[in-house]
Amino acid sequence: SLKPFHTATRILTCTPTHIHMDIHARTRTGNQGENWYVPIGRSLKPRLISMAKGARIESVCWDRDCEDNANTGVIMVGTSTGTICKTQIVDGREKFWKEIFSLQDAAHPICGLHYELFPPSGKGYMDNARKYFVMAATPTRYYEFIGGPTYDALFAQYATAPAFIELPGDLDYSDLHFFRKENGRASSFVWLTGPGIYSGSFSFGSQNAGDSIIHDYKLLPYSSEVHGPPLGLLSTEFHWFVLFADRLQVINQLTQEVAWEHSFASRHVYGDMRGIVQDAVSGKLWVYADYMVNEVAINGEDQNVWRCYLAKGQYDTALQYCQDLSQREKVLTAQADHYFSEKQWELAASMYAKTKRSFEEITLKFINLDEKNALKRYLSDKLDNMRSTDKAQLTMICTWLCEMYLDKLNSVKDIGSEAQYGYILDEFRHFLQDNVSNFDAETTYQLILNHGRMDVMLYYAELNGDHDRVISHHVQRREWTKALDVLAKCPDASLYYVHSPTLMQHAPVGTTNAWINASRTSKKFLDPRKLIPALMRYNIANNPPGHKANQALRFLQHCVKNLESRDPVVLNYLVTLFCQQDDEKAMLAFLADYGGPNGRLDLQYAMRACQQSGKREACVHILASLEQYEQAVDLALDIKDIELAKLNADKVEDNDDLRKRLWLRIARYVIEEEKDVRKAIAFIGQTDMLKVEDILPFFPDFARIDDFKEAICTSLEEYHEQIEELKQGMEEATKSAELIRKDIGDLRGRFGFVRSSQKCGFCRQPVLAAGLYLFPCQHGFHITCQEQWMLQEHLGETDKRRVRELKQAIRAEEARGHAGGGVEAGGLERMRAELDDVLACDCPLCGNPAIDMINKPLPPLAQGPSYWDLPPLRL
Repeated sequence: SLKPFHTATRILTCTPTHIHMDIHARTRTGNQGENWYVPIGRSLKPRLISMAKGARIESVCWDRDCEDNANTGVIMVGTSTGTICKTQIVDGREKFWKEIFSLQDAAHPICGLHYELFPPSGKGYMDNARKYFVMAATPTRYYEFIGGPTYDALFAQYATAPAFIELPGDLDYSDLHFFRKENGRASSFVWLTGPGIYSGSFSFGSQNAGDSIIHDYKLLPYSSEVHGPPLGLLSTEFHWFVLFADRLQVINQLTQEVAWEHSFASRHVYGDMRGIVQDAVSGKLWVYADYMVNEVAINGEDQNVWRCYLAKGQYDTALQYCQDLSQREKVLTAQADHYFSEKQWELAASMYAKTKRSFEEITLKFINLDEKNALKRYLSDKLDNMRSTDKAQLTMICTWLCEMYLDKLNSVKDIGSEAQYGYILDEFRHFLQDNVSNFDAETTYQLILNHGRMDVMLYYAELNGDHDRVISHHVQRREWTKALDVLAKCPDASLYYVHSPTLMQHAPVGTTNAWINASRTSKKFLDPRKLIPALMRYNIANNPPGHKANQALRFLQHCVKNLESRDPVVLNYLVTLFCQQDDEKAMLAFLADYGGPNGRLDLQYAMRACQQSGKREACVHILASLEQYEQAVDLALDIKDIELAKLNADKVEDNDDLRKRLWLRIARYVIEEEKDVRKAIAFIGQTDMLKVEDILPFFPDFARIDDFKEAICTSLEEYHEQIEELKQGMEEATKSAELIRKDIGDLRGRFGFVRSSQKCGFCRQPVLAAGLYLFPCQHGFHITCQEQWMLQEHLGETDKRRVRELKQAIRAEEARGHAGGGVEAGGLERMRAELDDVLACDCPLCGNPAIDMINKPLPPLAQGPSYWDLPPLRL
C-alpha cells in the first residue's frame, strides 16, 4: 500500500518478464507526486525512488536482457521535465541516477522511450560492438538517436536536441509502441498524437548519428464519428488497437480501415476508461477502467491479410499469408492476369503454370499472340508442377516442348550466333536429361529425325539407354572407335554378341580390349562361347600397324587363365587356334598347363587336332597325358627326338617292366637306326633300369668289344659286389638261426614260482586250483579263464576258428589214445603248443591285449547298464 496522501496512480510500467514495476503516484494537492519501485519478482512492497525527486517519471525503457529479480540492469527513464536519465535499481535501492540527455524544454515531457539493437555487421570485433537505436516521443514530437556502445556514448554525440518530427496537437500526453515478433527485432512503431496515429517501419543498416532508420511513415487521422481524444494505443502485427472514452477501435494497418469496434455503453458499470496495455510475453491485451479490467481476445488476426496484400498488388506477400489452396489459387491467378495485362508474357506464363486455369485456354492465349517463348515457359513450368502419375499429360507436354526446342535450334542455327546456339542446345540437353522417362521413345526418335538432328538423336538414345541404336549408327558410319566407346559403357551383354562380329572384323584390337575390360568387372558378364562367331570372323591381317599378336588367341587365353573357363567349346577352339600357329611352343606350353590327366582339355579332341595339323611333338605330350607311354615313346622315336622319348619313358610309375621295355626300345633304336653303340652304352648310366647284358642282344654279331668293354667290366664288378653281399647275408642268417635255436632251448627249461596265495586275475580263485598260464610278468590265469577272455575280447574270427579246430583235434587224439589206438608221435604236443601260442601269446593284463582294448568304443547306453560292466580283469 502507498502512503495515505496518495490518491491515485498516474504512470505504471512493468518489465516484459514481470519482475520489476515503476509507479508514479499523484497527491491530493496537485500533479506532483512520488515515484515508486515494486520488485514484483520478490515482493509486492513498493519502495520510494528517492533520487528522482522533483521529476515525474513518464516512461521507462527497461533492459530486456536482464532477468535478475533483485537487479533491474541499466535502464533509461523519461521524465516530465524533458530529460532522459540512466539508473539501476539493486535490491530496491537506486545504485545511481544520472541525467544523460535533456530536451532543454520543460514543456515537453518524454511520454515514450524505447530502444533496439542494430544487427551485428559480422566484419570484426570492433564492428560488432553494441549499437543502439533509441526513439523518444513527446506529445508533439519524436526524436531518433543512433550510437553506442553505451547509453552515455550514444547521447554524448548529441550536444543539442537532434532533428525531430513534429505533429502539433492539443494533447498533453502521448504513447509510443514498438512491434516485434517473439524473440525478434522491432520492425515498426506507432505513435499516438493529437492529429492522429503516426506509424512507420524500421530499416536497420549502416546508419549513424544524425541518420534516420524510419521509412514508409504515414499519418492516419481519427474517425470523425469519434468524439474526444484517444486514451491509449497498442500495435499488433496487422492491427492498431485505439482506446477512446466510449469505444475500442481495431484498425487494419494495411487498409487503414476499422476492422472491428466495441462500444462501452454501460459507463455506470465500468466507470471511466483509463488505458490499454499488452502482456509482452503472452501477447494478450487488456483494457482497464475505474471498475473493471477486460481481456481483448485476438483470434485469426491474419486470416484476411492475404486479401489486403492482394488488393495492394503485393502478390508475393499475399502468398505468404494464404492459409489454404483456394486462397493461393486466387492470388496466383490475379498475379498472372496482372502480368498478362502488363504484357509481361513470360512472367504471366510462369504464374499461369501454377494455377488451375484451363490448359487449353492459356496455351491458346499465347499461340494467338505468337509468343513462343512465353508458351515454352508455360509448358516448362507446367511440367514442373505436374504429378508424376499423370503419365499421358507429361508425355504430351514433353513432346510439345521437344518440338519447340528443335524448331528453335534450326532457326537459331540459320540466323543466330554460335553462342546463342550453344546455349539453347545445352538447355535442350538438360531438358532431355531431366525428362527422359516422360518421353515416348519411338515418337521422339521420329520427331528428332524429321528435324534432321542426328546429334540430338544420339544424345537422347544414350540418355534412354538405347545403346543398340547408337552403336548401329556408328557402325553404319564406320566409326569403330566411337562404337566401341559406347559398347564399353553398355550394361547389356547381348549387344556384345550382336555387334562383336562386325567390330571384330574391322577393329579387332579395340574389340578384344572391350571384351577383356568387361570381363574384368564381372567374370560372368560375358559368355565366351557366344563370342566364338565373332572370333571366327577375325583375320590377323586386319590388325592395326604395330599389333602383331593374334587377338583371338589373346582373348581365349584370358578366358582360360583369368576367367577360369571350363567350357569345352572354348577350350577346343583355343586348341584349334594353337594348331594353326607355325610355332609349336605355345601349344606345348598350353598342354603343359591344362593338358594333364586332371586338366580341363578334351585330350582326345586335342590329339585329333594335333594329328591333322602335324603337331607331332604335341601328340607325344598328349599320349603321355593319356598314359599311353609306349605310343608316346614310339612317336617320339619316329620324329627322332631321343630326349623326348627318354623323358616319356621316365614318366612311367609303379611299372618297372614297362619302363624297362621303353628304355630297351630307345636303346635298340639308337643301336639299330643310329648305329651309335657308344650312345646306347651311355644309356646304362642314365637309368637304373638297364644293364649291359640287356642291350647286348641288340648289337651286331661282329661288333667291336672295345666300344662296350668298359661297360661289361663295370657290370661284372657290380655282380661280384652283389655276390659278396649275398654271402655275407647268408652267414648272418646262419648265426641268427643258431641263436634262435639256443633261445628256444633255454625257454623250454625256464620256470617260475607261484605263491600258494596267488589268485587268478579273472575269477579271483586260487590259481593253483586248476591248470594255469604263468607269464614272465608273474601274472597267472586259469587256462579256462584265459581261453574264455581271449575268445570274447581279443581274438579275431580266424584265430577263434583255429582255436576250435585245435581243441577238436586234441580231443580226438586223446580219445584215440584212451581207446587203445596209436597216437602220432609229437602230434598231440605240437597241437597243444600251437593252442598255447594262440591263447597265451601275451599277458592280458599288461601286454598287447590290454593295449588293444584302449581303441574299443564304450557300449551304447541304450543297451542297458550291464553293457557298461568292465571285463572281469583284476590285478
